[in-house]
Order: sequence, then structure tokens, then C-alpha cells
Amino acid sequence: MKKISLFMLVGFLALLFAACGNSNEDNGAKDDEKLEPIEAKLDVPEKGEKGQTVSFSTKVTQGDENVDDADEVKYEIWKNGQKDESEMIEVKHDKDGVYKAEKTFEEDGMYTVQVHVTARDMHTMPKTEIAIGDVEEGEHEEAGEDHHHGEHESTVSIHLMKPDSIKAGEESEMMVHVENEETALEDARVRFEIYQDGQEKHEWVDLAPGEAGKYSGSYTFPEKGSYNVQVHVTKGEEIHEHTMETVDVQ
Repeated sequence: MKKISLFMLVGFLALLFAACGNSNEDNGAKDDEKLEPIEAKLDVPEKGEKGQTVSFSTKVTQGDENVDDADEVKYEIWKNGQKDESEMIEVKHDKDGVYKAEKTFEEDGMYTVQVHVTARDMHTMPKTEIAIGDVEEGEHEEAGEDHHHGEHESTVSIHLMKPDSIKAGEESEMMVHVENEETALEDARVRFEIYQDGQEKHEWVDLAPGEAGKYSGSYTFPEKGSYNVQVHVTKGEEIHEHTMETVDVQ
């Protein structure tokens, strides 16, 4: 009888551990399903006049939920052909996930307006164009090299997943989850560009593809401090997106 009881106890424990393992796997699957990308719908007038104030707005959502707690929303504006002289404008949250800003243009021309949205550990940056006053034909053509007029939002979302604590001199594993039109983006080239402010030399790290839309790699930060980690995602001639996060190394 004792032997039978022992066998029954062992069998019961085996079933219990198996059930716990399945439960953890199920929870992991559910967590993956909850990872919905943020979306930013950029609203910019097609035309404006020199010297007049132009209003921009962006509605940020995640699934059916309005995102009212974005970590950062900024508009980057530049005259086409003068990207190096772009201007950053901080925005104000209005309500229902809408973030607004205003800009007065001092010169006629074709301008690009790009909104940078960081929220819930994700980043997206749709862009579009606005014509101010009289625009020469050449400016339209130049803008076309960047993107097609009327594309108000990027369909690519980039989610950088990194350790909670990163220490200098120790290898840190990081992963990037990329989606295009809410579908995992496969066969893309994903790279890290890592550098500190004021540093001329930038380190590049190529990431290896894993599960659909997931790319992983590692990097050893040489010393303590704040680093910029810019994620570059390219695929063919259609997709060239990037996002940047600041990483504190202990």
C-alpha cells in the first residue's frame, strides 16, 4: 500500500508541474497578444500662407484606446532640402489622445512636418508635407525623394526592448519588435547606432532575425553614462524608418 501511495504522489506532482508549465506558457502567449502597436494620425493642412499661424494635430491610439499618457510628442519641421536646419516644437496634450502645436512660417516653400511620438515603450514618426505660399516646381520634386505627397502617416512601428538595468563592461541583450501595417515585418535590415552626445565615432550593431518581426543583438557599453541608441529599420526602397531612445548605463 505504501508503494502504491508513493507512486500516486509522484504522479500527482508530475501532473501539477505540467499544469503550471502550461499556465505560464499560456500567460506568455496572452502577454504577446496584448502588445499592440501605437498609431499616430498626423493632421496637417496641405497649404498655408507666409506669416500666418498654422495648426497641427496628432491623434495617438493603441488599439481602441486613446493614448493620453505619451512620454514625448514633438513636431520636427524643415524646409525641403534643409533637413539639417530642422526645428523641434514641443506640443500640448489637448484631450482624447490629441496633441496639438502651432507654427508660423516666415518663408514660402515646401516644408516637411514629422511628428515623433514615444509612448508605452514604442515609437512612431509619421510625416507629411505642407506648401507655404508660392512653391516652385523643383521643390515638389525634391520633396518626392523623401516620400510621396499625401502620405500622412508611417505604417511602421518600432518597439525597443532592453534590460531594466544595464552595466558598463557587461554584454547587454536587446531586442526590437517591428510591425508594418500591424503585421510583423520580416526580412528587414535592423541595426543599432550607438553613441554619446558629442561623440564623433558611432558604433553600429547588426541585429539577427528571430521570430516573425523580432530582431535581437547585444552590445557592451564601455563605460557609465547616457547613450543614444538609434534603431534603423530598412527594407527595400519603401521602408526606411528609425527611432531613438536614451539608455542610462550604470
